[in-house]
Amino acid sequence: MKRSYFKALLALLAIVGSFNLSSAQEQKTVQKLVKLPLREGGYDSFLALMRINIEQSRKEEGNISFTLFGKDDSYTVYLVERYNSEEAWNNHEESVYARSTEGIAPAATMNMLHETTLNEIAEIPAEATKDVAAEENTQNIIVWFTTKPDTRTAFIEAMSKAILKARNAEGNLGYNIYQNAENANEFIVIERWKNPEVHQTHLQNDYSLQLNKDLEGLLTEDPKFKREVLKNISE
Repeated sequence: MKRSYFKALLALLAIVGSFNLSSAQEQKTVQKLVKLPLREGGYDSFLALMRINIEQSRKEEGNISFTLFGKDDSYTVYLVERYNSEEAWNNHEESVYARSTEGIAPAATMNMLHETTLNEIAEIPAEATKDVAAEENTQNIIVWFTTKPDTRTAFIEAMSKAILKARNAEGNLGYNIYQNAENANEFIVIERWKNPEVHQTHLQNDYSLQLNKDLEGLLTEDPKFKREVLKNISE
């Protein structure tokens, strides 16, 4: 009887241990936001090569998304990359097309490339962006938020309530928030909307107006001064 009891106990411990090991080995996603101020003369050639990089990278097994944003009146572009693990990211970095893009980057960007590594937030996991036709006039927003050290938790709570509602709003294609891996008080929101009109409607919804109130006193500066309205130029 005792022997059966101990066998059962050992089996249970093995199951628990296996579960804990699996949880410990759970892979973290990798996110990068890259700001690239391009030279006017190198813009077209860099864009053509980057689009090849994007097309091929999206086919990689570990790729979640790969998007390039820009503006009509600027030669600065923003690249947002997501991979499902560090291993997948490293494999991508070794690819021929990624290396080709990096090869011309110093000349095209005047050596002013700025890369931010981003972490997902446990309370607000990132979701996949909905696909739309390339010719649609999507509205894409990147906003930088910096909280005071003692208001970080309140900020995450406020954003969590608003983001869950925004994701269900008409015309929303994606709404994710990330934390700067090197600055726990800095957050980056990436919103994607079907067109400017649905984005304006979103800004007037009750949850957006409430978010504005909830953020009062939590930030070191007004986020409207650290906000970019962009278009998708991946294709």
